[in-house]
Amino acid sequence: MKVKGIKRGSNIELTENINIPDGTALIIEISDNQIVSDEERKRKLKAFFDKDWEGKEDFIRTMTQLEEEENISNTLEHTDTSHI
Repeated sequence: MKVKGIKRGSNIELTENINIPDGTALIIEISDNQIVSDEERKRKLKAFFDKDWEGKEDFIRTMTQLEEEENISNTLEHTDTSHI
């Protein structure tokens, strides 16, 4: 069985639900081709956004809107409404 996960600190969060009991010991194989340093990731992102491609402006506009919506949602979640 192959399952993807994301490392967060000393925990690995699976990206899908698997049907095994909690506490089951697992052996994890880490693919070397997926390990990228922060510097390399930044370099690749910069190279991606520096070149021109069709739909680039629309993509950036959409990502900006999503970020704004997330910020609004987070603000609403943390707003004290107990006085209403």
